Amino acid sequence: MIRFVSGDLLAATEDYIAQGVAEGNQEGLGTGLAYKISRKWPDVQAAFKRHARRGRFRGGEIWVCPPETERPGFVYLATQPDMYHATLPYLRKSVRRLARWADRNSIDSVALPKIGGGLGKLSWQDDVKPLFIEHLEPGNCRFVVYEDFRNDMEQL
Repeated sequence: MIRFVSGDLLAATEDYIAQGVAEGNQEGLGTGLAYKISRKWPDVQAAFKRHARRGRFRGGEIWVCPPETERPGFVYLATQPDMYHATLPYLRKSVRRLARWADRNSIDSVALPKIGGGLGKLSWQDDVKPLFIEHLEPGNCRFVVYEDFRNDMEQL
């Protein structure tokens, strides 16, 4: 099932937060949501970089960091061949993997932004949102898409 909401994704109460990142061993993660996550939960970015440096994080794959007492879990989706553009084939493959992973592991809830529809430069209305509905709606996991991201700290 899927819900579209407005709010601060970093304050989400879902079990996991998902985000799209570049494939490979990119040393990026210094912009957008990835940067905000690395500032709030630096252990997540450090663990992801260790995994990515092995060179096994390719387009369409996902990487999962389990939740801890003080933070949600994270799912990184390889939606981009580089740090600047997401591709529909990568996004489609990774979103399908996310949905299958969530069902196989009986995940209750995952929060996510408009993956690929922001810095990834894909059309939210024409490409990303319909893809999310097609692949995330049918499962048992509750996917909460922060369609209108608002962070109170940034609005001061």
